[in-house]
Amino acid sequence: MNIASSSVTLRVILVIAVSTTLAADDRAPTDRVRVAAVQINGYDKGDLPQPERKPSTAIVNYIHRAGKDEAQLVVFPEYVLGHIQVPGPETEMIGAAAKMAGLYVIVGCWENHRDGSYANTALIFDRQGKIAGKYHKTHAAVDHFEGTPAWSKPPSGKSRQWFLEHDPEWTMQKGTDLPVFDFDFGKVGIMTCYDGWFPEPARVLSLKGAEVIVWMNGRRGRVEDFIVKSTMFQSHVAMITTNQAYGGGTMIGDGTVRILQASPDRQESYISATLNLKQIRARRTNSRNFQQRRPDLYHPLVAPLSTPTRAQPGS
Repeated sequence: MNIASSSVTLRVILVIAVSTTLAADDRAPTDRVRVAAVQINGYDKGDLPQPERKPSTAIVNYIHRAGKDEAQLVVFPEYVLGHIQVPGPETEMIGAAAKMAGLYVIVGCWENHRDGSYANTALIFDRQGKIAGKYHKTHAAVDHFEGTPAWSKPPSGKSRQWFLEHDPEWTMQKGTDLPVFDFDFGKVGIMTCYDGWFPEPARVLSLKGAEVIVWMNGRRGRVEDFIVKSTMFQSHVAMITTNQAYGGGTMIGDGTVRILQASPDRQESYISATLNLKQIRARRTNSRNFQQRRPDLYHPLVAPLSTPTRAQPGS
């Protein structure tokens, strides 16, 4: 190889090396990130599609507001978009807004599948406006007492339409995983409503590396701040919670058991705050709570549920 070709080869190698380093730096987690949460009414749990209702229009406006606020992520409530096709007109609108604002968006919907099935889905839009990930709700919030163990069987003799209008979670496709998503600023896990009433999902997400947990809701009443605080304390995560405006409890916590911002109950609102990810990572690295776990004692957490038998009189 002559000197000229060697020089060209060296320059190519240097360019590739520099490009790779810059790309890696661009993806490197940041120390602080500004996030936003929106408390807004959209479609409720049993609402069927209505042509005149277009919550995506309001969602797009809030995405632009979050962009002007320099937020890197904005989160909306559970199933706020209602029953939609993915991709579809609603996701195209939201994706275009996410790209224009240059931020991540997480928003809830009932995702309709071609075979007639559906899932309670959290859609993740990246900065380029693409659907970069999905989380499907894993725990069905159902109330009808039938079957053994209790709440294990849907009501008998009901049609698909009845379930859609009254309790769609009985027949939704439940998620089978608790994924952690790599955003360019850090690692994010998602829970949807009833998921958060179980301590295990948040713990699993944290142990899988989540630094921020998003908890989306769509229910009456407010999201429980004591669950948020205990989760942040025990699992060393920041939390972003959302709810529809007919409820409340939309809030942002920084991982030190502090609620940085909270929405008023039963009002549409937008909140934002800056999370100190460097502090969260230091706590996770140095946590005695993580290092002193005893997994050998925790087998009952994953054992099949035993059905208690009713005691007989005189026994």
